[in-house]
Amino acid sequence: MKTLDMHNVDFEKIARYLADEMERDELHDFRTELSRNLNLKAEVETMEKLWADISSSALADNDSEVDTNIAWENLSGRLEKDGLLSSQERIAAGFPGWLKIAASVLLIVSLGMAAWFIAGIRSNDQLLTLSTDDAHITLVRKLNDGSVVYMASNSFISFPREFENKQRKISLSGEAFFDVKYKPEQPFYVETTLADIEVLGTSFNIKELDMNSMEIFVETGKVKVNLKDQNGSYFILEQGELLKIKNGMVEKSYAADIYNTAWRKNHMQFKDETLENILSVLNKNFPVQMMVEHPELNQRKLTVTFYNTSPEVIGELIAISLNIELVTLDENTITFRKKY
Repeated sequence: MKTLDMHNVDFEKIARYLADEMERDELHDFRTELSRNLNLKAEVETMEKLWADISSSALADNDSEVDTNIAWENLSGRLEKDGLLSSQERIAAGFPGWLKIAASVLLIVSLGMAAWFIAGIRSNDQLLTLSTDDAHITLVRKLNDGSVVYMASNSFISFPREFENKQRKISLSGEAFFDVKYKPEQPFYVETTLADIEVLGTSFNIKELDMNSMEIFVETGKVKVNLKDQNGSYFILEQGELLKIKNGMVEKSYAADIYNTAWRKNHMQFKDETLENILSVLNKNFPVQMMVEHPELNQRKLTVTFYNTSPEVIGELIAISLNIELVTLDENTITFRKKY
């Protein structure tokens, strides 16, 4: 897993980006940096949401300018409520000194980032991030609800350690294939830059091509795609359908015969994953049933990469790595058991 080093983050630059105060060349360079640094891109998107929340509530009733005093009251009140700032500290603190470098709108953006940063420190043990930059590896992760995520290269996801009772929500930058566990009482959401995707139980591929374009393909089931910044517009995609979004334009088509999601099965990598989770993924992707004879083997953890190989070779690799025995009962069944 990779996380963003907050000591190397240029908060002033991010603040000017969110406040739309960058010159054209600097804006181009910063967007290029975001496209290359997926961790930074995800964090900036989080800051942008917080900025929108704070600035919308900081507008004076009869004024189009942001009232920085109201903004600080909103922010410090939130920190005090969360136990991150005492009443005495709230009165004494005023505006943090480094924030005074910015104009009033920029101040509020920076305040938003300060709140995000403090909240992030507090909840870091609850939010997990996973990223991959290996062009030849598909990183596979089984979530605690039973859903499986296959991550392509240059991709980043963040998700809670434990999903809420009423919903399961993930943020994605890049490309990933999702095989979602069916739980109608707990819908599954994938949040991206251009759209939010809602599912109950299905498998689908999301691919961000750049900051302004993406593709969503449904392999099985049905999804609802809520487009951002398009007045609540949404599309329902069923099995075999593809939705393309590019520069505000949307195109829907049937693409089951031409859209390839097999990339997820090539060069699968598991990092510190239990044998139980690994076998459940392999059983979904190969015409073979792999199981354990002794249940205690299920919790053995393994970090391994499978390169375009057969189920039989995969079984041998698992057995060697965990120092256990492999038994082939027939051509479709492989069993693992402890050595005696």
